[in-house]
Amino acid sequence: MDDKIAPPTTTHDVARFDRWAATYDESILQRWYFGPVHTRMLDLLMQEGPEKPPRCIVDVGCGTGRLLRAVSVRWPEAQLIGVDPAGQMVSQAGRLCPKATFKLASAESLPLPDESADIVLSSISFHHWADQEEGLQEIARVLRPEGLFCLADHTFRLAELFGGKVRSRDQIRGLLMGAGLAVRQHRRLRARFVLITLAQRGPSNAS
Repeated sequence: MDDKIAPPTTTHDVARFDRWAATYDESILQRWYFGPVHTRMLDLLMQEGPEKPPRCIVDVGCGTGRLLRAVSVRWPEAQLIGVDPAGQMVSQAGRLCPKATFKLASAESLPLPDESADIVLSSISFHHWADQEEGLQEIARVLRPEGLFCLADHTFRLAELFGGKVRSRDQIRGLLMGAGLAVRQHRRLRARFVLITLAQRGPSNAS
């Protein structure tokens, strides 16, 4: 796969997810882990999110599009875009969620115009990103002024033994601030070692 799509430090992860793609939606993790995280993310956005229905929602690290399928129920009129560096995941997503558009790309190089998204989501993929700072800069770039970024990632420190870049709440806050995104709220799913963070880009002409 092209290094521009999958940076060298994530090549192993991309290959693993390509192999998993065909059975990904059948995994017990969908019901026990990913599903509850997605529900809490969307509940948070419904409670604290935009006053007007979002026009465009982007999922970075979308996998097979499961989160976007849930999004389509809550915001049926929104344009949905999924981005993932694993080609087989993108293929499965296109089959399972035909209402959305899926693109093969990494978080560090989003194939989207500036200020094109009202909401960006990322669920349990942040620790896989090759360059988290660059990825967050890209998310800030594609968000419209006052757009929202909802990030969920696990805080299980032992994952670092397998190459995952696990960040604490304070580290995530610092990385978001460095990208020009202000943290509005943190929520923790303690039973699943997951931190959900809602951040917001500043108004027009703010970084």
